[in-house]
Amino acid sequence: MLSKLMKYELRATARYFLPIYGAIIVFSMLIGIRGVNDTYRNILSVILPMALGLSFMGLGVMTLIMVVKRFDSNLLGDEGYLMFTLPVKSQSIILSKLLTSMIWILSSALVFFLSMGIITWKEFNLREILEELSNLQLDPYFLVVFVLVILMSIIQFLLQVYASLGIAQAYSISKSRILGGTLIFILFSIVINMVETLAAAGFTFLFGDSQWFHDLVQRAESNDFITVFSTIQLFFTILLGYLILKNILFYFLTKYHLQKKLNLE
Repeated sequence: MLSKLMKYELRATARYFLPIYGAIIVFSMLIGIRGVNDTYRNILSVILPMALGLSFMGLGVMTLIMVVKRFDSNLLGDEGYLMFTLPVKSQSIILSKLLTSMIWILSSALVFFLSMGIITWKEFNLREILEELSNLQLDPYFLVVFVLVILMSIIQFLLQVYASLGIAQAYSISKSRILGGTLIFILFSIVINMVETLAAAGFTFLFGDSQWFHDLVQRAESNDFITVFSTIQLFFTILLGYLILKNILFYFLTKYHLQKKLNLE
């Protein structure tokens, strides 16, 4: 059932994303070959980058709008009556929204890097870049953790949006669910920042004079690359665990309010 929900969600949203992806690629190709015809160089050097920039801005705004509106209208609005009569668990509904949004966010990032590659292909030697990358001896563990941190950060944003909207509709924070959800989202962010600041201050107060804390600081400030890299790796590992905990919290907040506090209009 999850695959069917995702298939439906992808079809419903693809008509918005694919045209912008196509426009970005076309503008990027035109900018990339702008030096071929000197007659149009001055015009292209102004119009095309502007059009590309507007396309990227539109893509970013639309991605945010789609994340919010698809969850709000499809689950908390009139469509929610139909959605929650389907023989499907609430976790499958949440995951379908989450994974679909992840697909579009990652696809947008891929289109961005592809666009930059098309624009700058004349300026760089791709073979040399690939050779330099192949010569880098990066720790596979660090690469995995780094990628997971990025993914968990995206998931945290999405789940925080979902939890905020769920709470806003459950307790009628505002006549507008989106406005109420925005206020809850901001409140979540403020509380999290305060907790993180207090936790960091408390940690420093309790362990600031300990030997292992001084050793950790010295490792971070070391001139030895391997020592600094291992410290960064430790930091990312801790960060990954922290992000997972926040994702679990926001997931269960979303699930609880969809299962127990759903207040469809």
